[in-house]
Amino acid sequence: MSLSLNAQFVKLEVDNIDNGGVVPGKTYRIYAVYETAGDIIDAVYAKKDFPIKIHSTKPFFQHPRGGALSTDIQRFDLSVYPELAFDSWVTIALEDNYINKMNSVSIDFDNFELGGSIQSENGAWYAFPGATEGGARQTISGSSKRILIMQLTTEGVVTGLINIHGRHKENFDEYGALIPPTIEIDAMSLTFECQ
Repeated sequence: MSLSLNAQFVKLEVDNIDNGGVVPGKTYRIYAVYETAGDIIDAVYAKKDFPIKIHSTKPFFQHPRGGALSTDIQRFDLSVYPELAFDSWVTIALEDNYINKMNSVSIDFDNFELGGSIQSENGAWYAFPGATEGGARQTISGSSKRILIMQLTTEGVVTGLINIHGRHKENFDEYGALIPPTIEIDAMSLTFECQ
């Protein structure tokens, strides 16, 4: 049994990150904000009639050592290539590959890696709450009630349309096992703008 609870999701927040002029343009971090610390994000997803569309009026900055996913960012490389810290990528909470269990399915990021848009009508980036190593910590909102879902660097204006799926914190025991009934958090057609 699952119940839908959109009230647990509050909003998307955009933070302007000081990139010190190391790369051209502005760097933004987009967060999903929940009502309760401990709520969980499973995925940023698309489905028919509820697509993912992330677009900039100018190209997204993509570092040659980076990638479309935060798992592509090697922690060591950040110490060698300072501009890599401002690469554009999507994530579930974590900003590099260290114990990062985030993955994607059915989203073609090739255009994004060339500076273009992310678009999908049937894909997702996700992390499983019960994944080994960092997975359980990765998907849970902390005391700030925020979970990082992407970083974007561009000289343009960014518009985004996404959908978020998660779960209310009280549905997991101390070992990460689901306690029925599952109360899902499903927030669709969320928009954001960065300028």
